[in-house]
Formats: sequence, C-alpha cells, structure tokens
Amino acid sequence: MSHTTVTIVPAAPQVIQPDAVLEAHSTELVLGSDHPDLGASTAEYAVIVLAAAAFGGVMAAVLSSDSVSGLLLGIIQKALSV
Repeated sequence: MSHTTVTIVPAAPQVIQPDAVLEAHSTELVLGSDHPDLGASTAEYAVIVLAAAAFGGVMAAVLSSDSVSGLLLGIIQKALSV
C-alpha cells in the first residue's frame, strides 16, 4: 500500500482595485491602467488632509488670540458660576 502526501497551500487573497473590471462569465480582473480616474482617490485624500491641516492652523491661531480667549474664558466663568 502506497501513501501519497498532499500539501495544501492557501492561495493569496485577490485584492480588487477600485478601477478593476470583472468581465462577464470570467473570473479574471482586467485593470485599466489608462483609466483617467486612476489614482484620483489618493489625490483627493491628499487635498483633504492638507485642507484639514490648514483649517487646524487657522483655528489654533484664532483660539490663541487675546480677544477670542477672553470671550471663551468669560463664557466658561459664567457657566461655572451658575
């Protein structure tokens, strides 16, 4: 009686890219590397991060100004004195 050893190797997971197209009756993905929106998500995220950093900088400057910090301190003191 002979024995056969079988080794099972798991297949790597298939990642579907946003620009991937699954053709009908096929399990193959076709990536359109010449698609005009290729990489648009990355650029949009970069713009959002830059805008958020700029907004944070403006808010830090406004909140650290004397007039705004005086107003905030007055509001907090009024709220605590009730």
